[in-house]
Amino acid sequence: MKGEPEPHKVDAFSDPEEQAKEIKKLLMTAISERVRSLQSSEERNEFHELLDQSIALQKRIIEETKDQIEVANGSLTNLINQVFPNYVVNFEAQPEGTLDLGLFKWNSQLKMGPQDGFLSTVDKQGSGARRTLLWTALKYIAETTRRNKDDNSFERPYLLLIDEPEICLHPSAIREACKVLYDLPKAGNWQVMVTTHSPVFIDFSRDNTTIVKVERNEKGDVEGTTVFRPDKVKFDDDDRRNLKLLNICDPYVAEFFFGGKVVIVEGDTEYTAFNYIRQAKPAKYKDIHIVRARGKATIVSLVKILNHFGTGYSVLHDSDTPTIKSGATNPAWTNNSRILEALTIRPKGLNVRLLASIPNFEGAYFEKELTSEKPYNALSIISTDSEKFATVEALFDSLLDHSGKVPPNCVEWSDIEELKMYVIKK
Repeated sequence: MKGEPEPHKVDAFSDPEEQAKEIKKLLMTAISERVRSLQSSEERNEFHELLDQSIALQKRIIEETKDQIEVANGSLTNLINQVFPNYVVNFEAQPEGTLDLGLFKWNSQLKMGPQDGFLSTVDKQGSGARRTLLWTALKYIAETTRRNKDDNSFERPYLLLIDEPEICLHPSAIREACKVLYDLPKAGNWQVMVTTHSPVFIDFSRDNTTIVKVERNEKGDVEGTTVFRPDKVKFDDDDRRNLKLLNICDPYVAEFFFGGKVVIVEGDTEYTAFNYIRQAKPAKYKDIHIVRARGKATIVSLVKILNHFGTGYSVLHDSDTPTIKSGATNPAWTNNSRILEALTIRPKGLNVRLLASIPNFEGAYFEKELTSEKPYNALSIISTDSEKFATVEALFDSLLDHSGKVPPNCVEWSDIEELKMYVIKK
């Protein structure tokens, strides 16, 4: 015998495709063995001549397409750079020096990495880098291979469907990927549909956004509801500027789109105090989103969004005073009317509550003005003073339960003159 017999196993329930592969492999055995014998022969034969010709032809093809490969490398690098700064992409194709039954055999590699560092193959990259490279490559290939030769226009528009682009990306890379994907439709030939669990990808200041909330109902069926379209909300320039700045300061402001009770507060002090209470009693306070507006003007913009969103919410703001010490009108007071106006145009039946701290959060519940480091000082007070903790907790409860009683120095109001009387009495 010339060696151990070669086994060929056929299982009763083998996959049909795998069985077909084995059959073709058996039928090709004689041809493959003859090719190998020609290749391994020490005497020069037709195979060696064909090999020399194929290598020469492959090298010529590489040389002729060198400029195109460099353009592709540059374009992919520019795209990937927007998410991974200073990264480069390099596609290499070299003849392998052997022939198979398909004649040409290429040894091609796609590498990426830091511009001045080590470039590794894509399979050695992290999941986030691989997924980002995939959709940037899709964009490049579609735009460079599917144009009309006559006028350089696109043969058809493109729709990029991408599932959770935030997966395996650093926070800064998530923000950059968000920007690239939002900007993609500006070319006029792309639409982008993203599924995400990240509020970073919900940018209220963009005009090209429709947000659809998909969830399971009580019966377990999947439902999709269009909850936001900018053209329906009628933002003005101030709204867009406010929301753009808020997105920069707090990229997670859109968490309320993912469900739960929503409470809008004006500043950092209220936000810190309510979060402390929520963490102190996690069993009581669940599925609540405290949205920090960082100013009354932004409250107006957020109220417009929530009205369109169609879910109940509460607003807590400082009443401030109608005038300042000089007797001039207080700009902060003027914004009270704008907040009320935004609430009054809410959809019929939408449950909301508007509360004002008189004259402000610190003065109303801590009985003194905090002039510096307000969030820290407020946190110090409620963490050591059980009475003050109970007062702020009662305020928080009244924002969550619209029928609940409001604490002293807080008023639920629906008329600007009514609010003015409360402030004057105080």
